[in-house]
Amino acid sequence: MNSIEKNQTIKDVYRLMSEMWCSPSETNTTNIKKEAEEVIKKLEDVNKEAAILLRKFLEENTISDESYIDLFELDPKCSLYLGSHSYDEPKTCAGAGVSDRNKYMIEIKAIYKHFRRIADEKELPDYLPLMIDFLSLTIESKNDPVRGKFIKEYFLPFLPPVHSKLKELKTPYVYLIDALSKIMNIDLETHSMPKISKQKMEERYVG
Repeated sequence: MNSIEKNQTIKDVYRLMSEMWCSPSETNTTNIKKEAEEVIKKLEDVNKEAAILLRKFLEENTISDESYIDLFELDPKCSLYLGSHSYDEPKTCAGAGVSDRNKYMIEIKAIYKHFRRIADEKELPDYLPLMIDFLSLTIESKNDPVRGKFIKEYFLPFLPPVHSKLKELKTPYVYLIDALSKIMNIDLETHSMPKISKQKMEERYVG
């Protein structure tokens, strides 16, 4: 598999996973499973462990729409907003604007703006399916170090708390987050990395 084919496979995997994290009522399960078989087969040539994890998820995930809502949405057991796992929620409206999570989301949104790729402006920037979809949409921009910075500093470090919660809840979604982590690390292997500081990045892309 050459680099172009590898990137296309990673792009397809990201797109598939962004759908897998969504509510059953928002996706066509039959079509996803059909598409998944083709994508997983190609993924085996990139990373067999990630392919096995995705297959396990498909085999074991029979979540209903009601259970999904209970797990991820209304008073969620495990929020899909990454920043909520790492930053305390502000106690006042005034505190919300200067909170660490708000800064985190502003910086993510600045990266989306830099690439002119915001798939869903209705969602908060740190919504997991949105962040995965963004990686799929920008796979051709591997030479841009800002994308590598997004993965390395704004995405990967925020997965462990989500993984721990999913493992505690004994849900098949733990396979999905493990596969995601592996794919992002593979993505990073061939990525240009930035030499600019976070402050300089904010000055350059926020505004």
